Amino acid sequence: VMNFQDTFARVASQVKPAVVNITAVHIESVEVRPHQFFFGDPFEFFFDDFHGRGRQRRRPAPKRFERRQEGMGSGVVVDPKGLILTNAHVVTNADKIQVRLPDTGDKVFEGKVVGLDVRSDLAVVKIKPGKDLAYASLGDSEKIRVGDWALAVGSPFGLEQTVTAGIISAVRQSLNLEGKIFHNMIQTDASINRGNSGGPLVNIQGEVIGINTAIYAPTGVFNGIGFAIPSNYAKDIMGQLIEKGKVVRGWLGVEIAPLDEVMAAQFQVPGKKGVLINRVMAGSPAAKAGLKRGDVVIGFHGEKVESPADLQRIVAKTAPKTKVKVSVVRDGREKAVDLVTGERPEQDRALAESRQESAPESDDVFEWEGARVVALSDVRRKQESVPADVKGVFVQDLDPNGMAAHLSLQPGDVVVSLNRVGTPTLKAFKSATKKADWGKGVLADVLRRGRRFYLSYKKS
Repeated sequence: VMNFQDTFARVASQVKPAVVNITAVHIESVEVRPHQFFFGDPFEFFFDDFHGRGRQRRRPAPKRFERRQEGMGSGVVVDPKGLILTNAHVVTNADKIQVRLPDTGDKVFEGKVVGLDVRSDLAVVKIKPGKDLAYASLGDSEKIRVGDWALAVGSPFGLEQTVTAGIISAVRQSLNLEGKIFHNMIQTDASINRGNSGGPLVNIQGEVIGINTAIYAPTGVFNGIGFAIPSNYAKDIMGQLIEKGKVVRGWLGVEIAPLDEVMAAQFQVPGKKGVLINRVMAGSPAAKAGLKRGDVVIGFHGEKVESPADLQRIVAKTAPKTKVKVSVVRDGREKAVDLVTGERPEQDRALAESRQESAPESDDVFEWEGARVVALSDVRRKQESVPADVKGVFVQDLDPNGMAAHLSLQPGDVVVSLNRVGTPTLKAFKSATKKADWGKGVLADVLRRGRRFYLSYKKS
């Protein structure tokens, strides 16, 4: 027990000198118009009216003042010359960055953002300390195991040099934090609170294995679940931020979806592992290479692809203008596609796609498994803003107890195909439903509120 305690104390004393407190100052100019009070002569009203004129009142001129807002966070020195790794959200939109080093009293260093990447929530800040600083080494996050001990160091609630201990609770493959998707996040029960952001999560060798980023806390206070960005990922991002000031990522220009059992059967994917291409953006690298909606990606640039997280990770780390081979399954056959990666836009965008005129359809009604399906007439197409190049049938109404509801169809959906058989007309849809087998699984290609995706259901 004493040896174990000594290990924690040794790691704390080793890492703490490299952990800094960061104050991000945002200065906002605010205009305020003073209140106008009236204290007049009691006879003022009488004389003003008698002389036929009113007294002109001058409104006080507005005043401007600066409102100062401060945010607290942490960081870890990764280079003795003064480079600090922290979270992007700690320093984003800051007018001033103040850095306090341990054991320097009230001395404050001015920080400058070297590079910032909102997508990964990482940033590099530089200070000029005038001497070499103690720094922490980034370890290999691939070697961590669930159950390993971990220590979090930082400034929760502004309390500098705080150390908490816990274990690695899990490694999350994909996590949605405030609208951003993070991959392979390290989950820990070492206490992380407001102000810990940007501080290091270290192993018992004193190596940084993660950058503390977020907590799951409905009350706003740590609830036993915290998350850190893996150090290996942080190394890649940090290198680009120092070299280029930004992160350049590879880009395909596709919308993807995970492959389930029904989809694997319908698209005839051996091994039932891969990623389904739900949409190909016009003019994108994927479109230029000939990738199509319905292709299932099983390999990219020599690496296996089994999940959306795999493909996103591999593509992101591939430099733009790189020639790669993409392995896809199309119509049950494996195919190699040559592709040149592009550069991922700053913000995801939907590129314009060509549209074609459609032929008018009848207004018959067909009842199928609780779904009331009608033809997609020109009038209905205009009312529902359905693109001209989408050919399908319209779900007018739905019985919540029917099988179509289990398929997750909704009123307003446009069914483009059923079990990969096109349904441009009501007649074609009726024909496709005759071959639908709920026991083997049903796959529907639908358009809902401007987005195309696949729905699947298999009756167990």
